[in-house]
Amino acid sequence: MADTISVRFDKGLQRDLSKIEKTWCADRSEVIRRLLAKAIQEWKTEDCLEKIKAHAMSVGKAADECGISLWEMLELLKEKNIDWIGYKKEDLERDLKVLA
Repeated sequence: MADTISVRFDKGLQRDLSKIEKTWCADRSEVIRRLLAKAIQEWKTEDCLEKIKAHAMSVGKAADECGISLWEMLELLKEKNIDWIGYKKEDLERDLKVLA
């Protein structure tokens, strides 16, 4: 069963919600649920991207937490130009010296 949460909105936000209700032909509860779900998904994605950037989370784990495929997560990393490998030029040079 769902929980009920009370929230206070200022007049401007109430006006915006009313516009969305009319556009979506939905009641206020549905509008708030949908907007909140979208905001939470965006927050999860940004949080996971930051963790990947800090090398504190694997790409696979982040994809799972965000509810998207590994390929979608890799595409996001590419779009945001996030280094998820952590293999730098200095690492390559060191490895090449070892192989030589």
